[in-house]
Amino acid sequence: MFLRPARLTFYFVSLVIVFSVSGRVFAHHAVTVAYDTENLMSIEGEVIDIFWRNPHIVLTVERTLENGNTETWEAESGSTNSLQRIGIGRDIVSIGDHVSLFGAISRRGLNTMAAYTMILSSGIEVPLWPQRAARIGREIQLAPISEVAQERGSLEARGIYRVWSRTGTGLASNLPFTAAAMEARQDFDPLGDDPALQCIPPGMPAMMNNPYPIEFAQDGDNILLRLEEWDGVRTIHMASAASVEDQPATSYGYSVGRWEGNVLVVTTTRINEPFFDDIGTPQSENIEIVERFTLSDNENELSYGVILTDAATFREPATLTGVWFWQPGEEIKPFECALPDA
Repeated sequence: MFLRPARLTFYFVSLVIVFSVSGRVFAHHAVTVAYDTENLMSIEGEVIDIFWRNPHIVLTVERTLENGNTETWEAESGSTNSLQRIGIGRDIVSIGDHVSLFGAISRRGLNTMAAYTMILSSGIEVPLWPQRAARIGREIQLAPISEVAQERGSLEARGIYRVWSRTGTGLASNLPFTAAAMEARQDFDPLGDDPALQCIPPGMPAMMNNPYPIEFAQDGDNILLRLEEWDGVRTIHMASAASVEDQPATSYGYSVGRWEGNVLVVTTTRINEPFFDDIGTPQSENIEIVERFTLSDNENELSYGVILTDAATFREPATLTGVWFWQPGEEIKPFECALPDA
């Protein structure tokens, strides 16, 4: 029997997160590959284990069936960072609590689910995966940022040099994959081959597709681009006379930047990341990525546009688009990926 979880408005005084995006979405963490997002249901039972770390929280629940037998379910949810931003911490649930989890179940018939929300024993519903909960109509709001932090953030902001927050869960995209690239996915097992499952962060361009804040900071003549997810740091070389061809290939590649008015244009090559995404689409070391970060006139938004060229992966240049907004006082939180105990 499917349960219909109760609606609840979360009372935080701040901005409502807008999770809408347009166009096709460049997938994040392959949720739709592992879970049937059209098949939502509730699992009710006792919490017997809690893994409260990034990149995803995992709750283990023991469920009692109608015949009196029990079965164990594992529920994967959002990150600790995303829950912190809506005022939810580790103390929201304890081992022994009776809860009801609502979300998408495994496509492979496993006792696993992507848990969007959780109803506590008190009857209160809380989001466990804020982006997914918002998609099914739950109202999600940011926890308030202190006035002191907002004032400090406003004083420290200088053009592009500040912390930027995402307004969506994925980048809108136009990805004209080659037949060979799509065929290569067939050999990829998202539940076993995804490096993220071993806390190995993605390289370019996949690392830019995430719902967490980023920050630009000056580093001498160069620019550092800090990403909260995976604690990533990219260096954008603004005045380097070094030959790009002589640079070693890495998963992040070698990025060279220039200013065109209020637009930061970044060209990245020398990338040896084998996968374009988290569903096994390959990319070659010939990929070239051109990013354009455009600061709005009022300096409250940062538009993002990407052109990707790789004859092995795309029939023609592919594009990605997105936007960040400025929330004074927001900060980059530690991500500190960890794996559950074996």
